[in-house]
Amino acid sequence: MMWREFKALGTDIIFFLPEVFESDKILAAAEKEVLNFEKRFSRFISGSELNIFNDSKKTEIEVTDTMAELLRLAKYYYLKTDGAFDPTIIGSLEGIGYDKNFLDLGASDLLAEPKKLDLKKIQTEFAFRPKMEAIKIVGRQIFRPSGFRLDLGGFAKGYIVDLLGATVFKGVKNFLISAGGDIWAVGNQEGAKGWDVAVQNPLAPEENIFFLNTRGQRLGIATSGILERTWKKENFKAHHIIDPGSGLPAENNILSVTVISADAVKADIYAKAVLILGIEKGLKFIEKEKDSACIIFTKDKKTLFSKRANNYLKK
Repeated sequence: MMWREFKALGTDIIFFLPEVFESDKILAAAEKEVLNFEKRFSRFISGSELNIFNDSKKTEIEVTDTMAELLRLAKYYYLKTDGAFDPTIIGSLEGIGYDKNFLDLGASDLLAEPKKLDLKKIQTEFAFRPKMEAIKIVGRQIFRPSGFRLDLGGFAKGYIVDLLGATVFKGVKNFLISAGGDIWAVGNQEGAKGWDVAVQNPLAPEENIFFLNTRGQRLGIATSGILERTWKKENFKAHHIIDPGSGLPAENNILSVTVISADAVKADIYAKAVLILGIEKGLKFIEKEKDSACIIFTKDKKTLFSKRANNYLKK
C-alpha cells in the first residue's frame, strides 16, 4: 500500500493507493491538483478566482468552467436542501471571526485582542444579503445581484475528492482519498473486501466508536461537526456551521453527523444539512435520499442511525 499525506484546504489530505503501475506519478499528480484547486478557490488566498468573483462589482461576470460548475452545484444543493445548505453565509463566518485559515493561525492570532462582536448587526446584514436563488448561470456567464458573495468551504473538499476520482485516479480500481472528514473510496483495500473507515467519537477524536465498510462500492463518506473548528470571541463560543435561518452558528442537540452517499460532494453537503436541520428534520431529509444514509451523534451522548446506515457498519 502506498500513501501520500500533505496539508491543504485547511486540513490533512491523504491518498491511499495499492501499488499499481505509476503509483508515484498518480499520487504526485493528485497532490498537485489539490494544491492548484486551493489556490484557485480558497477565500483565504488573495487573488483566488473565488475572491476575484466575490470582490467584483459586476452583476454580469464571466467565470471559468470550474467556477461555473461549482456555482451550479451550489445552487442545485441549496434548492435540494431547501436552503439548509447555503454558501452565501460568508458574511456571518467573517463576522463571527472565521476570517483566516485555521492552519495559518499562530500564537499572535490566538492572543490578539478580540474585535467587538455585534451579533445583531451580523444577523441584520445576513438577513438582507443577496440570496443563492438570485443568481442565474448561463454557460460561463453569471448574472447576480449587487453584493452577491459566497464561500465554497461547505463543499470544496467533497468536490475536489470527487474530481480526483474522475480524473487523476480514473481507471484505478482500488483507492481511497481522505480530505479531513471527506472520503471517496473505490474498490477494496489490500487483503480485504471494501475499505474500513473509522468513525470517531466527537467528544474524544482519538477514540474510534466503530468502523464503516464500503463493501467494495464507490462511496463518499463525510463528517461534519461543531467541535473541530471552534473559537471564542467576546465570550461568544462560535463554530463554523452557520444556520441560514439565524445567520449564527447552528444550535441544536447534534454534535456531529456522518453521511454515506453516492459521491463525496453529496455526502459533504448532506452532513452539514442534516446538522443544521436537526435530528427529526435531518433524518426525514436523509431517508428521502435513496442513495444516502447518516449517523448522528447527539450532545446527550446518543448515537442515531438512519434506516440504511446499518448496511455500512462493519460486522
